[in-house]
Amino acid sequence: KITKQQWHGLLQDIQQKLNLRTGKPIVEMGQRIAALVREMYDYAEVTGKVDYNPINNLHKYLTKHISNSMKHVDEVELPALLRALDSYPSTDTRIGLKLLSMLFCRPTELREATWEEFDLLKGEWVIPAERIKMRKEHKVPLPSQAIDLLNQLKSLNGYSPYLFPSRSSSNKPKSDTIFIEALKRLDYGDKQNPHGFRHIASTILNNQFSDKPQVVEACLAHTKNGVKGTYDKATHFEERKGMMQWYADYLEKIADDSVIHFKRA
Repeated sequence: KITKQQWHGLLQDIQQKLNLRTGKPIVEMGQRIAALVREMYDYAEVTGKVDYNPINNLHKYLTKHISNSMKHVDEVELPALLRALDSYPSTDTRIGLKLLSMLFCRPTELREATWEEFDLLKGEWVIPAERIKMRKEHKVPLPSQAIDLLNQLKSLNGYSPYLFPSRSSSNKPKSDTIFIEALKRLDYGDKQNPHGFRHIASTILNNQFSDKPQVVEACLAHTKNGVKGTYDKATHFEERKGMMQWYADYLEKIADDSVIHFKRA
């Protein structure tokens, strides 16, 4: 009988409480409790104890906890960041940064990627389960801009099994700091982390495709836990093709400094 509004009020109150050690609000605790309660309701819904889950989508309206690994610019600053990425002097690292922004994969997944994972004719990238955080194979539909970048990269680094081979050995990928250091050299070290491109994409896509949150989650390779994950095996691949191409087109458009941009409502 507890309403969505009552849960929202309780979780907001929890987020506003102060950590006695740091003196800062315990924002993350509210999010963790919301996730736990959502799982409980999922189970209750599947077993017929309740008709609906009042916690669904409530996380969108709670204060967001952002770790240092998720540092990112806001949408107003994004066009300038994209133009900065395009100016990076090292060609393969520049391509890597642009692919990170466009495909919003986890940085390690791109840095350790091998050419055998890609089918550029089909426009697909299959990341094997052992390289995915959730240990589940993930197929990424590649927008046309990404295919162009990958073809450029292959002409440079096709001699190695890795997209981004180390200078010391073509049989090893570049250092795990390569993209972090590149952003520092562009003076974005305090504003943007490689992992933060995922947060940017999540925000923009959820705003643009608010009626398709499950497709956005599939684009981000997020796996549902618990009962819901057991029953929902959809990968939404065909829908993700259109969504990924829309996002690549959107980034290309806002990076064009000849166009006047307005912040979307």
